[in-house]
Amino acid sequence: MKLLDAIDVRGLLGLLLADGSLVSYRTPGGGYVQLTLTAGPSESAFLEEKVTEFRQFIPTKAKIVPYKTTPRANGQTTPILRFRVSTNKLRPIHNLLYPRGERQITKATLGLLGGEAAAWMWAEGSRHLEKGATDLARVGNTEEEAQLVSQWLETLTGASSAINRYYIRPRLSFNAEQSQKIKSILLPYAPKSRQHLFTGETWNASSIRSARTELLLGQRESSTQGEEQKTLARNI
Repeated sequence: MKLLDAIDVRGLLGLLLADGSLVSYRTPGGGYVQLTLTAGPSESAFLEEKVTEFRQFIPTKAKIVPYKTTPRANGQTTPILRFRVSTNKLRPIHNLLYPRGERQITKATLGLLGGEAAAWMWAEGSRHLEKGATDLARVGNTEEEAQLVSQWLETLTGASSAINRYYIRPRLSFNAEQSQKIKSILLPYAPKSRQHLFTGETWNASSIRSARTELLLGQRESSTQGEEQKTLARNI
């Protein structure tokens, strides 16, 4: 098995810094790490773009699969798109993002990353507010992590931010001036399906959905038990 080089590790770290679940499984043969990415129908194009980026570093036959969530008390379900891949090549990524068994953003990890990673984080978590301000979610579970991300982004872009403690998990708040600064600097790295979050342009969610991926939702209402078991096997 070809090991990841430094460029691969940085690319995957940047892609998965703000989103994605990594679970380590141990087996008699050594084990593997399972990555899961999920998205709603309106995020289908963004999920496809993330999967395309992932395949540049780890080629895989795994595909985006549609399914429905477990029925709620009222019997309703939610359609979801999921990409799941299992491989031990993800071990170094898991170790960096889960240094003590729990997901954590660390200074060591951020020190490996640059503009591409910052753009993926902005694409994942930015929330536009009134008068040009922006809140950035998915910057860690603790205030310490959010502060590290704030310092990292300021070092990369010169844009300063304050910690917003209003939510269960901290966010970073950028005023209009700082928001415009970071967006303009990260725009060259912006994922195509979410460039509007860097330009401030108005957009229609349906116009950037992926018709190819959403077609799957109409072809399959839920995953069968056999398919669920199949995703647990290594599929690289």
